[in-house]
Amino acid sequence: MFSKSSHLLAVSLLSLGLLAGCGAVPNESPDSGQAGGAGVGEDGRALGRSDGSSAFLDGRNPNDPSGRGGAGGEPEHRVYFDLNSSIIDAQASNVLAQNARWLGKRNVTVEGHCDERGTREYNLALGQKRADAAKQYLVSQGVDASRIKTVSYGKERPLVNGHNESAWSKNRRAELVP
Repeated sequence: MFSKSSHLLAVSLLSLGLLAGCGAVPNESPDSGQAGGAGVGEDGRALGRSDGSSAFLDGRNPNDPSGRGGAGGEPEHRVYFDLNSSIIDAQASNVLAQNARWLGKRNVTVEGHCDERGTREYNLALGQKRADAAKQYLVSQGVDASRIKTVSYGKERPLVNGHNESAWSKNRRAELVP
């Protein structure tokens, strides 16, 4: 029937096919989503909060998907991004400009988030790009760069659970937190 060499060839080809699939780029567009987990800071080191919370400058509930600012005329502290993008659009620039005025001498951390699609590594990198883009915009508006730290949580901390565009669009974000 089959010779030993043809059997070995078939097993080798199967193994190669499996290994090739392990390193493949995801066919769905990456972004962000699962709760709790460490992120990556500006210096590339893993970061995380010990209590897993996501406090906001205005004390809002981190599970509130509205993203609206709190009492005292505080601005919204979330900006949203298009799929696979870290580009600050007009709506995001308006939100960040309001935050730049409101921040004054406060320190802030900009968290970058993604939806659940894509690899962990891709989403950590994209989340960092989103946080950095928001930081750069705030600095361009006069906020002292030394008052702004960035961190990426990739897909580790979804704002909205779900496996559809409605949920994913809320999870592709940058958040300003104390």
